[in-house]
Amino acid sequence: MNIKNLKFNVISLGCRANIFESNQIIQIGKQNGCVYTENQNGANTVIINTCCVTNRAMSKSKYMVNKVSKLQNVKHIVICGCFSQINQKFIENDKIRLIIGTKYKTQIFDLLKTYKNKLITKVEDIKKEKEFEFCNNSEVCETTRGYLKIQDGCNHNCSYCIIPVARGRQRSLDPTIIVKDIKKMVKNSIKEIVLTGVNTSGYNYEGVSFYDLLKMVDAIKGNFRIRISSLEPFQLNDKIINLLTKNKERFCQAFHICIQSANNEVLKTMNRKYSVEQFVKLCEKIRANSPLASITTDFIVGFPSETTKQFEDSASNLNKIKFANIHIFPFSLHNDTAAAKIKSVCDEKRKHSRYKTIEGFNNIYKKKYLKLFINKTVDVLFEHSKSTSIQSGKSQYFFDVFVLTKKNLQGQMLKVKITKLDENKLFGKIIQK
Repeated sequence: MNIKNLKFNVISLGCRANIFESNQIIQIGKQNGCVYTENQNGANTVIINTCCVTNRAMSKSKYMVNKVSKLQNVKHIVICGCFSQINQKFIENDKIRLIIGTKYKTQIFDLLKTYKNKLITKVEDIKKEKEFEFCNNSEVCETTRGYLKIQDGCNHNCSYCIIPVARGRQRSLDPTIIVKDIKKMVKNSIKEIVLTGVNTSGYNYEGVSFYDLLKMVDAIKGNFRIRISSLEPFQLNDKIINLLTKNKERFCQAFHICIQSANNEVLKTMNRKYSVEQFVKLCEKIRANSPLASITTDFIVGFPSETTKQFEDSASNLNKIKFANIHIFPFSLHNDTAAAKIKSVCDEKRKHSRYKTIEGFNNIYKKKYLKLFINKTVDVLFEHSKSTSIQSGKSQYFFDVFVLTKKNLQGQMLKVKITKLDENKLFGKIIQK
């Protein structure tokens, strides 16, 4: 195939790691002389980066392939990602040129060069993979922030999770490369850098721990801040918490810590490595050092063994923790997980009811959290404007802030005093230019 004729679009489904990898695919495509378009209708080639974390994500992956295949302008389809890793024969379509899994995403265009009218399927046993697949992190940047994928895979085998099957065992990127990439991003005026991965806080490269890496990052000079995509509670310790919370100029005070359930019996069945009491103490330590810190989480409703009493206990504990936001996920069954063997005591009706319960008090505490910032000053990194009269950006606490102005503030980090909360949106005025 002559890839110089490709006008391509990339569809990214699922997690932050997938979004990073999709951005990487775009950069590699451009480097190969292909033309990238954000509009599927203007592309002759569409690359679909799939997800399998839930049944809904799997259905969406299938739907997207079917939808794209019906576009007359699309001549070539590439399927990659977690869903195709475990379901490489999930669809028959004469427009599909390449099917890969979670490996070889950086080689898509090289593989397309070898295409000769016969489907290429290149999916390996990812569980045997030991090396972190090379990626040029410093090239994957937006106008305001850059992303660093520092690790891949997971070793923890939570009973509900398919990710170890789809992504393999944990591997990490050489810290010297990470430091080099951050310095390059800072030199290119990137103000916020996001450390991401499948199990980000599980980073470990030849004895260099996640804490060691954060110390190395903290020592880099320059005007930038670091945000961490997500954290596992059993991988956090006092050293990491103290480093993150006492260096507020360098590290965003936004902690996405996955609880999944707030009942100890359910946590044990999930094969999670902590208790509710340990999680609560963790949050207390963070708030003691950083009272306004944003602590958000992921929570699963309708885990098959979860009784009504266990759910009520879980909901009560969530009310005590008072998260700034909860990402709520209805339980999704995967046949290749331990949870698939558990006889369910929670039907779809109960699952929906529990979802609405958690959603209800989450909305209350989200609003209470945002109200804490009225008349307070935050650092806002302004992003691409979607309006000529309103500029918006992310604070160091990861909530959006809106400012009424016609000035283009994109890429600037400015101090903003919060003046009001309107329909769960924080508005403010710039006090530093």
